[in-house]
Amino acid sequence: MIIQPLIIPKYILQTEALERRLPPYHPKKGILENKARSLRAGYNGELALDFPLSFLLDEQYLIFYYLRLSDASGSFQMDTLILSTNFMLIIEAKNMKDHVIYNDMGQTIRIENEKEQAYTNPVDQVNLQHLRLLRWIRQFKFPTIPIEKIVVYTNPKMLLKNQSNDKSLSEKVMHKEKILSKIDEFAATHTSKCLTENQLMELSYQLTSAHTPKEEKVMEKYDVYFEELRKGVICPKCKSMPMRWHKAKWFCEHCHKVSKTAHKHALSDYALLISDYINNRQARELLQLESLYVAKRLLQKECVEQFGVKSGRKYKLDFRKLLNE
Repeated sequence: MIIQPLIIPKYILQTEALERRLPPYHPKKGILENKARSLRAGYNGELALDFPLSFLLDEQYLIFYYLRLSDASGSFQMDTLILSTNFMLIIEAKNMKDHVIYNDMGQTIRIENEKEQAYTNPVDQVNLQHLRLLRWIRQFKFPTIPIEKIVVYTNPKMLLKNQSNDKSLSEKVMHKEKILSKIDEFAATHTSKCLTENQLMELSYQLTSAHTPKEEKVMEKYDVYFEELRKGVICPKCKSMPMRWHKAKWFCEHCHKVSKTAHKHALSDYALLISDYINNRQARELLQLESLYVAKRLLQKECVEQFGVKSGRKYKLDFRKLLNE
């Protein structure tokens, strides 16, 4: 049973929104492109796990995606956490191309386009998550329960190599195709119940109650100001901007794409980067509209809530509704 569903985190959408709103010549453009690509790849890796994990029995396993907890050292996030009465499982998902080598120095080396790059060993990452989760659970005085952890690579074409002397590495690191059989192995190993059904539900409640989604002030993080952002509606087909409003539709002068809803992404970008609230003047500046009436009509259509009267009226934006996420 999925307790915490897989929903793309806000900070990923914020990073993507900032990247597409920066002009091509902006000094932070390349940094944001790489970061947005990396974050989206990580999320796609989680999506790839959703299918095999859907075969787990609802009455036997509880699944949490992107669970983020706080402890004395700050916050830590687990890609996927699975609970049962007999054991817990932390899954660190990786979505990479080409080769990944675990060498005898404890390093993880990624080879892409014939270039080697060392990066954080995901086994060390998941081991630390294990330690922090164990300490976090102890505060509630639950019975001791085994915590297993694995690293799962979701791209089936990616080549994994173990050049280390650690023979147990192949038990911790695997492709996604092995994940269900690995969970069956854990179930066969941990045959004793450590938690009652009530205790399992209580632990699930404590985890979901303590979950704190990652929040980022992405504009501050990358030291970017509103004045630096590109204004206008982006063409959903060719990505050029701004589209022009003509006869109740958006028209792209570059590829001639016509859309009735292209403004939704612009409004969601504003909600992700600037504020959940927008007034008519701000909407006209964002959408590059001259007509106060057209801006009002679009805002009333897309925003359920509005506050104030006349020139002081503001509209509440819901970025997930606008993006249909």
